[in-house]
Amino acid sequence: MSDSQEPDSISSWNVQVVTVDLDDDSVKQPAGSTGVNEPFPTSGKQALLEWNPHLIYVDGGNTFWLHHCMEKEGYQDILKSTLGGAPTCCYCGSSAGAILVGASMQTACWKGWDNPQIVPGMESYDDWQSVEGLDMAMGRSFFPHMVEEQWRELVNEKKTSLPCSGDKLVCLNDEEILCYGRHMADEHLVLSNAKAGSTEPSMSAV
Repeated sequence: MSDSQEPDSISSWNVQVVTVDLDDDSVKQPAGSTGVNEPFPTSGKQALLEWNPHLIYVDGGNTFWLHHCMEKEGYQDILKSTLGGAPTCCYCGSSAGAILVGASMQTACWKGWDNPQIVPGMESYDDWQSVEGLDMAMGRSFFPHMVEEQWRELVNEKKTSLPCSGDKLVCLNDEEILCYGRHMADEHLVLSNAKAGSTEPSMSAV
């Protein structure tokens, strides 16, 4: 939907969406409203740089592989440029996608869920202790899938080793969403029944 349009109802919105494979910059699963004449992008970089998406959703999977794909394909600066430009674009990160947008990738090591051996040259958790995330959340780092009785002691122990202040660590369970914007005075914690979960690192642009 172009910014100049003022639809009378949500049913008149025109929406297009693609899935970007971060490993090879390809575009898959194009879908959208039949009334849109704008062609779909043919690459992930085109989707972000020329398509002017309103929403970017980065889902879960192996956090280390997600970061590796972002780095090798040069997506970090592209994402920051897209999210910081106009029209306004919203980033939604789930699981690995939430960790990625934070200041530090170290939180991906704490549970031991993701195997770092998938990334050549970065096969151990020690290799990731000082690796930075995209740092697009005002210095926050994220620890998703938080279960108090299971992870609180571990979090209290590990957060002191974060490069940033421990009070910048945001722990979220699977029913919580942290909403904030660059110009918002406050952050908002939203409770939801949505459950995060995916196996492959991918990104959708709308």
